[in-house]
Amino acid sequence: MLPCKARGVLRRTHVSLVSSRHWFVGKRTYWARKNPKRGYVAELPDWRNYLPETLMSRFFFQMERWFGKANASTYPPILDICNSGGKFGMPIPRPDIVLWKGFPKGSWEWQMHMYGAALYWHVAMTSGESILDVREDHLREKSVLEVGCMRGGGARYLAEVAQPREYVATDALQDNISACMSIHTIHMPLPPNLRYEQADMGSLHTQFGADAFDALLCVETDIEDKTAFAQSAREVLRPNGLILLCDAFMPLALRDLLDSLKAQDFDIEVCTDIGKWVRATGLSPVEIGESHSVYGVAACTYMRIVARKK
Repeated sequence: MLPCKARGVLRRTHVSLVSSRHWFVGKRTYWARKNPKRGYVAELPDWRNYLPETLMSRFFFQMERWFGKANASTYPPILDICNSGGKFGMPIPRPDIVLWKGFPKGSWEWQMHMYGAALYWHVAMTSGESILDVREDHLREKSVLEVGCMRGGGARYLAEVAQPREYVATDALQDNISACMSIHTIHMPLPPNLRYEQADMGSLHTQFGADAFDALLCVETDIEDKTAFAQSAREVLRPNGLILLCDAFMPLALRDLLDSLKAQDFDIEVCTDIGKWVRATGLSPVEIGESHSVYGVAACTYMRIVARKK
């Protein structure tokens, strides 16, 4: 039996440990604050942004993004859909649309097209946080604008299966638009509701006018000027219009985008991490971490965002 003094020391130590545990859990909750719309937003204390581990993580993330843009072999010409893909454990409608080149099942090219189309389908058709919250009529008879369509395979797929009234797929590079026109008119004509155009994401309203679209789709679009993008999106979308977006983000970039959207009176309805389904494909050109690190390193996360114009 311990003396009274020793038992007192043990009790104080236990209380101290319990208090420390509650403080730690409280800080972790702060880092992963749950927003009113049930999505998670990385909200890191300022000191974490300057840790060497965080700075190195941010540096390598930017290098991977830059290398992916600069290196054409990242997405060879045979691919029509160029994204990280998503393995959501459910079939997509009409896979024949993206497999018209006859890729062997299970090959890398087959996976890029199937999982890439699945990512497009999930972002366009899922209205809530759950991957099971699929609404096949989400874009039916709507006017849809895509920003950053690259080679246009995802745009062609959604134009046929989502049945929008109008689907305008844009890219900043004329070379990509020329590739879209050559690729998607070889085996059959374009669907009547689909067209490809060159456009700058920061001045969409000057090209298409105000209140022109019901939805704005961004699948792994590298948004550099987030303020200009949010302003242009607000102009080009009709009232209650939606931004449907997915991409890999470092925490500060994610916060900047959300702040820019909120400043333009967008309501953030969904901001949720879908990284585990993207990581499952093994196709992402950047390393995607867990949503919220308990330790100092703020990792890259893969987020799906739904924002509604008020």
